[in-house]
Amino acid sequence: MERVLIVGNGYAGLAAAKTLSAKTALSVTMVSAENCPAYCPHLLPELVAGKKAEGEISLPRDREYDAMGIRFLPGARVEKLSAGKRSALLSTGETLSFDKALIATGANPWVPENLKPLLSQCGNVVALKRLADALALRKFLAQGATRVVLIGAGRVGMLLAEALKDRGVAVSLVEIGPGILATMLQRDVAERLAPVLAQRRHLRIHTGTQIARFGTDGGKVREVKLSDGTTLPCDIVVIATGVEPNTGFVDGNFPSAEGLSVDNRMETAEPGIYAAGDVVFFETVTGKRDTGQLVVNARTQGEVAARNIAGHKTTCPPMFTGNVVKLDPVIAARIGDIDGTDHADFAVDKSFARATMNGNTVTGFQLIGDPESLRGLVPAVLKKFRPEDIADLLRGRPDLGLAPLLLSRGYAWA
Repeated sequence: MERVLIVGNGYAGLAAAKTLSAKTALSVTMVSAENCPAYCPHLLPELVAGKKAEGEISLPRDREYDAMGIRFLPGARVEKLSAGKRSALLSTGETLSFDKALIATGANPWVPENLKPLLSQCGNVVALKRLADALALRKFLAQGATRVVLIGAGRVGMLLAEALKDRGVAVSLVEIGPGILATMLQRDVAERLAPVLAQRRHLRIHTGTQIARFGTDGGKVREVKLSDGTTLPCDIVVIATGVEPNTGFVDGNFPSAEGLSVDNRMETAEPGIYAAGDVVFFETVTGKRDTGQLVVNARTQGEVAARNIAGHKTTCPPMFTGNVVKLDPVIAARIGDIDGTDHADFAVDKSFARATMNGNTVTGFQLIGDPESLRGLVPAVLKKFRPEDIADLLRGRPDLGLAPLLLSRGYAWA
């Protein structure tokens, strides 16, 4: 019986496990560094704020792992995976042998060097990435914390700031760059969120500034001093400065600085070793190599990898990068490739869209506005629309053959 190891318990790993569960000729083991079932990571900010319960963000149903007939080992981090020896050393001391493997370990928080000592030495500093991080932050709030300093105005930082707007806390968002959502939106597009953010009475945004020093006492950060002289008193510091692919445990022929490179079957350079989800570096629909994931990508990649592990010849459909941030009543979104100098802007009702173009083909979008008016833009990238079609698309022309309301359901693919 062929032995399959799935490393990681997120969207990609769970999709692969479900696909392989029907293959009786395979013995499947799934290991996870976290001691819990799979969950929705993009809902962690709502868990912190008390808007979601822990059970509400869980992905598998009760006893679903048992029903799949796989061996599930939670809390067993892979310390070293040797592709050549086909073995994995776990943090529990156990060594697992396998014939084929899927690496679906996602991403780790990227923490700047000057913040690493703070994270390890101060009890009220958290890098929000895992369920345990969210539960720790929720506990701080339950104990009466009312002043939060968020370092990083990317997607996670903005989602957490938004989730906390009704918790009676004061949030100071600190960003070294000139604007928010810098890796997701061009600066002038992101600035269109200013009217919405101005209504957030709990939120103060400090951009274009560095942290000069931290005031600590009793093993906790009590204040953050900025380079412009501003002092931010705090009860909690949250680090949300980005992520990097979780590949440090992999030993083998893997160029992994930007993630594990895979072909269209999700196989790495090492035959029999597959990868999927946030850990991969893949070719997008526009022909670029990129990292960054959506839920739909991770699930699709995990399923494709599993089918090929089982002996099929399955190729992955075109993938695109993107992100969504909901800032009620609008969403901010990026779809596809937004690099390049050619673009066209469209305003429909209260919504704004910028289409990035390669010649006469749309390769990506940036979006600010009402989810109901942003329908269909994902397949517009996949179908390589012409820019002159976009205004009609935003107005909801039915003859363009697009699935409605893809973006209004941002939670389904964010």
